[in-house]
Amino acid sequence: MKREPDEEDAKPGSTALPQLCPYLDTVNRSALDFDFEKACCVTGNNFNVYACLVCGRYYQGRGRSTPAYLHSLQEDHHVVMNLHTGRIYSLPDGYEVIDASLRDIRDMLNPTFTERMVASLDREISFARGIDGGDYLPGAIGLNNIRGTDFVNVIVQCLVRIAPLRDFFLIPGNYASAHSPLVQQFGMLVRKIWSPYNFKGQVSPHELMQAVTHASAKRFAIGKQSDALDFLSWLLNQLHADLGGTARRGSSIIHRVFQGEVLIRHHARQKKRRAPASAADEYEGTAAAAAAAAAGANGGAADAAGADDTRDTWTVTETVSPFLFLTLDVPPMPLFRDALDRNIIPQVPLTSCMAKFNGSSFQELMSGDRRQFSIQKWPPYLIVHIKRFSKNTQQLVEKNHTIVNCPIKNLDLAPFCTRPADDAPADDERAKFDLVCSAQHDGKPADGSYKAHVHFSANDTWYEMQDLHVQQIHPQLISVSESYIQVYRRRAD
Repeated sequence: MKREPDEEDAKPGSTALPQLCPYLDTVNRSALDFDFEKACCVTGNNFNVYACLVCGRYYQGRGRSTPAYLHSLQEDHHVVMNLHTGRIYSLPDGYEVIDASLRDIRDMLNPTFTERMVASLDREISFARGIDGGDYLPGAIGLNNIRGTDFVNVIVQCLVRIAPLRDFFLIPGNYASAHSPLVQQFGMLVRKIWSPYNFKGQVSPHELMQAVTHASAKRFAIGKQSDALDFLSWLLNQLHADLGGTARRGSSIIHRVFQGEVLIRHHARQKKRRAPASAADEYEGTAAAAAAAAAGANGGAADAAGADDTRDTWTVTETVSPFLFLTLDVPPMPLFRDALDRNIIPQVPLTSCMAKFNGSSFQELMSGDRRQFSIQKWPPYLIVHIKRFSKNTQQLVEKNHTIVNCPIKNLDLAPFCTRPADDAPADDERAKFDLVCSAQHDGKPADGSYKAHVHFSANDTWYEMQDLHVQQIHPQLISVSESYIQVYRRRAD
């Protein structure tokens, strides 16, 4: 559709005086919803789109013969708002409406935060009221499940608890230079979740899902259930790249918040094999081995020299690798049942699952080599992936229901850190963490569901969030749940 020349004729700084609009009493706030794609319901175009503030539908243009203009004449709906600029007009007359009573609609369309508002989020609790009269807590609102998008909802609910990441995306100027729709829509969703201007205590991630579907080439899409960890890994890396991040450490807010370093010691096996030069040498070698075995049986110590000649040697190389999350293996489920013919679900502490990062445990590789891991640098926020899903010999996905017990506060991970030579001693002594949020998977691998447990610092309260449902929860229940992804905040003291 061709753009009308008068689509935005009232430019900022115009000397035209605002007119009083006689149609303000027709504005219906209960019909307004700005969570969906900003596209005209007639033409399908997504530029120069206006929302009818009477019926809530989207139409294109303001000039004569445009869908918005014709709608105002046919339906007697006269008040529209530009969904890009937030400016409000009266049609078919075309004058701009400037009225303080419409400020709440603009704030709902594009919520904004000042530095002071952002700084107070973790210190002050302030409830907001929707147009239905119900109160809601900004930051503790539900997300609509758009046909199997619960895996997106739990990751978003977890990420918006990370204070530095949340604060970054609450100020659009921090990422104004990023032209990625994914970055812009993720930032918009973060602002809507924490906005005190919503007309209801829930938000739909529809526009974010559209950006995700496009950026991931339909790997993650509406109506397509996916793994929450796969989505988290993709989202963090994609946001990092779209924000201009590089391999350089701290080049984006994603790496500054989540990136740590792990020291990997690779032990490569090198076998000693001496091929005998002749049959006589082979005979002598066999005789020497037999004599050494006899000496060992009689308590002799003459086997050392012969053993050293054939013993495998190891070449050790050290590399430092960055990470955004740590994957922890959990012990396998027992095969036996209890007296009531029920599967016994074991419980293990989180620190036991962290044992592979203690710097002394070995991971055996198929090639015969071995590896050791230890943390060289902790990130400000540590993401832990508890590996619950694996494929059996029939290539079917199985779930491990083992309960991983974790402390809510003061998780001490100092034994798993190897300090680099150039670090100050006090830096890795601060290896105590507090749990910030946890994503839980319930049910079978194929048709299960996700829920999130999140902590509010302002009132020191835990909430359980599953799509639109939000309720308080006792923190003791989190440590005995089937957590799948956990995020810890490194303590400053």
